[in-house]
Amino acid sequence: MKWSLLELKKYRDEPLVFSETADVSVSLTQRDPGIITAEPVRVTGTLTVNQTEYIVNFNIETVLTLASTRSLEPVPYPMSLDVMEIYMTPEQFASQKELIASDEIVMVLEKDLIDLTEAVEDHLLLALPLQVLTEEEKLNDATVKGQSWELMSEDAYYQKQEQQEETNIDPRLAKLSALLDNNKDSDDK
Repeated sequence: MKWSLLELKKYRDEPLVFSETADVSVSLTQRDPGIITAEPVRVTGTLTVNQTEYIVNFNIETVLTLASTRSLEPVPYPMSLDVMEIYMTPEQFASQKELIASDEIVMVLEKDLIDLTEAVEDHLLLALPLQVLTEEEKLNDATVKGQSWELMSEDAYYQKQEQQEETNIDPRLAKLSALLDNNKDSDDK
C-alpha cells in the first residue's frame, strides 16, 4: 500500500484501483494493549490524482480480538470502515492553504510517497469501541459486585438514591414526624 508520487503521475486520467491485504497485527497490539490479536486487514479502494491533491477513498475490513471490558475474556470484533483521506505535497499545501475548508483534514506528505499502512492502523484504533462484552455478558444484565463495591448503571444509582432519601428521616425532624403521625391518627378517628 505504498506508491511513489512519480509512479502516481500516470494515473492523472483515471483513478488507481487497489485491493491489498496487510498484516498489521504486531503494530496494532503494540499500540493498544486491549487488542489481543488482529487478522490480516483487507484494504480496497481508489486513489485519484489531480493537480492540487491526492484523494484516497478506501474500505478497511478485519476482525480484531479484543479483551472484554468486564471480564478480560477474548471477544472477536469484526470491523468495516469507509475512509477518505486527502494528501498534498508541501508545495501543493502552500498554494492551496487559503482554499482548504477549516474542517477538512489534509495530510501533508513528508516524502514523495503515499503509505496507507499507518493510516489503516490509525483508523482501526480510532474506531475501537469503549465497551466490549462477550455474548454471555450482553445477555446477563446482572450488576457486577465485589467486596464493598457494586457496578450499576446511572439510572439504577439515582433510583437507589431516591429510595434512600425517602426512607431516611432527618434526626432533627424525627420528633416532628412523630407529632405529624399522631395528628393523622387523631384526624382519622
